Amino acid sequence: MKINGKQLDSPGGDIIVFPRIDEDIILKVGCVLDYEPFNTMIPLPKAPQILLRGQTQYSPNVEDPEYNKALDKYSALKTHWMVLKSLEANEDLEWETVDMTDPETWGNYIQELETGGFCDNHVAKIINTVAAVNGLNEDMMEAAKKRFLAMQLAQEQQSSLQAAAVNTSPGDVAKDSD
Repeated sequence: MKINGKQLDSPGGDIIVFPRIDEDIILKVGCVLDYEPFNTMIPLPKAPQILLRGQTQYSPNVEDPEYNKALDKYSALKTHWMVLKSLEANEDLEWETVDMTDPETWGNYIQELETGGFCDNHVAKIINTVAAVNGLNEDMMEAAKKRFLAMQLAQEQQSSLQAAAVNTSPGDVAKDSD
């Protein structure tokens, strides 16, 4: 796909810079384009079926406590997976206790970040940036819109200046300076 003649071949992303006395830590946050590996590994839980009084067909029992517990676990695993996949944009980032083939280890990244010197607010910043990059964040969309409109205005002004230069003859300039 192309937009304005440019091939769209890489997803959006962001960077986070954490200032340190000796050297800043820069984390790239990539966009996750394919959730199929997660969905294959961790299927969405299904609510148990229940036959309600007066009904002839079974309905999902979304109030079931075990189902809701499984749904909470599914959501947490999906968030952990998304964070880890987003941080794969950092080729040199190595996890010591996270194994992408073992979902039970995915949440370990939080402890590893904290052990590595990231405070709670920094961990929250990482998770929030991952969420923003992988969703339609209103602030990011508004900033992109402002950049687009500024670029449009600059192009219009450039076109107006070029048109004025073409329509101005050397004699007009001499008359104006009198």
